Amino acid sequence: MEYSIAGHEGVYRLITTILDPDEAPAAELAELYAQRREFESTLDEIKTHLGGSHLVLRSQHPDGAEQELYGFLLVHHAIRHLMHRAALQADHDPDRISFTRSLRVVRRQVTDLAAFSSGRLARAVKATHAELLERLLPPRRRRDNPRVIKRKVASWPLERAAHHVADRPRAPVITIVNATKPKRVKRTKSP
Repeated sequence: MEYSIAGHEGVYRLITTILDPDEAPAAELAELYAQRREFESTLDEIKTHLGGSHLVLRSQHPDGAEQELYGFLLVHHAIRHLMHRAALQADHDPDRISFTRSLRVVRRQVTDLAAFSSGRLARAVKATHAELLERLLPPRRRRDNPRVIKRKVASWPLERAAHHVADRPRAPVITIVNATKPKRVKRTKSP
């Protein structure tokens, strides 16, 4: 299937080993692939920025760990909601507001507003919106770089061809190819 992506040059071609169109319709795969970057960014925001670089859940029990995870998800959602509302009021793309900067602003505001009235809270939200909009990020550039490891992040050796077992069952492969620039290939394994 060939298709184009809004805001991107060229024609893209979807190539997959999934042969049943009922299992994975081509149009749906193409649409989902475009959203992959958003999901990866969200995971980065939660794991790296919100939780810190050495996030360890403090709870000693599964119920407590689940509660902590929900806490992280709720805080992330609240910050993203604040960013979205600020962007809508100013007619900007929410992607132009930095999550990291928003997190710093919110952390500062929360400590300043330990005891607050509803009127003070409304003024604080308005001031926070204005502060978030002071320094917008540049519009997102197109991401069409190959997915490669830029640096070794673990003590495990990098994957090599010798590590592959020929008779091991493989997950289906989905590949997106820019038909205008056929040298660049994007690959992912479906879940």
